[in-house]
Amino acid sequence: MQLLRWLSWTGYRLDTGASSHRGAGQSVLADPQIGLSSQPKNFASWLQDPQTQLSVSTAPIPKCGSDDLILKNHVVAVNPVDWKIQSTGGVGFDLEYPLILGEDVAGEVLQVGSNLKDRFQVGDRVMAHTMGLGLGSAYGGFQLYPILTAATTSKIPDGMSFRDAAVLPLSISTAAAGLFLNASLGLAYPPTGHKARETQLPLDGPTLLVWGCSSSVGSSVIQLARAAGYQVITTASPSNHKYCETLGASHVLDYHDADVADHLIALLKGKKIVGAYDAIGSDVTVRQTASILHALGGGKIASVGLAPDVFSDVIVSSISSGAIVTDEPEVADEIWGKYVPWALESGELIPSPKALVVGKGLEDVQKGLDRQKEGVSARKVEVLLA
Repeated sequence: MQLLRWLSWTGYRLDTGASSHRGAGQSVLADPQIGLSSQPKNFASWLQDPQTQLSVSTAPIPKCGSDDLILKNHVVAVNPVDWKIQSTGGVGFDLEYPLILGEDVAGEVLQVGSNLKDRFQVGDRVMAHTMGLGLGSAYGGFQLYPILTAATTSKIPDGMSFRDAAVLPLSISTAAAGLFLNASLGLAYPPTGHKARETQLPLDGPTLLVWGCSSSVGSSVIQLARAAGYQVITTASPSNHKYCETLGASHVLDYHDADVADHLIALLKGKKIVGAYDAIGSDVTVRQTASILHALGGGKIASVGLAPDVFSDVIVSSISSGAIVTDEPEVADEIWGKYVPWALESGELIPSPKALVVGKGLEDVQKGLDRQKEGVSARKVEVLLA
């Protein structure tokens, strides 16, 4: 994703204080509905300075704004943006240290903001895309009690484990930003109450090209696009072809094949192409994807990386996951507010890829960043907190 946009979608700077910018709220310690017999202490895995290892220390107990939730965190997942910020010193970000990273969490609701009591209750099991990079460290995921933004939080079914749920949140927001924002591909939303997996799509129907199915983002892109009624043609290594087909891809090609671009052009020729989603985001993959669309008459690409100049008939947009909340909040409402809760409950949305648990406790979060940096395929690195 475009790192600078990701941070700057609000005007807020990182804040390690306990208060929420959304308005005054009661401290989690002071709320009688929590029912704690003793005062909890919050701890976090902090990035104290640029290009340093994470370290565990106390963190402020958050205050719950009227549109916020407080989470008792059970599982965190690790994303490339976490180790990239750590390794580069946050190039492209306007960061203030120390800070708390982390975007994927799952756990139990500990406190509910006054405007959300019709949607959430204390004790609800939820997963969330946490917004620490935009709203401040109180919203960062790598802590015991993060603040959640309701717009990117969903209840999860009783039978779904926290570790399964935690693989999804950021990938859902990133997939939704590329697929449904008008500034990106502007596709139709997936309906609720309709199981797309049980529907045979017409071969001549609208088709989406996805580069990189087995990534976390690619996995959610395929599921959301298929649910919205689009044929999906994608790329992956041969070992992940069956995985991509299980998620809903109609064709999966080997991206290692030197002739993969020609094969994709032949497969897509004559189809109604609605665009492409580059879920890898490297300069090579976005240019490869652009060359395919150019050969087919042009089109739009949503990319998780930067947007280089390519062909005059191909438009590349760089995805900002936070834009589904700030720029076009209807997208967050349609996907997180309506589709995701129903799709999880009905089994239409499958937690993918599978979790790769590398440790337990905040002290192991650094191990998670190191493992993610080494590279994973069709897996999501996680650390258990409870």
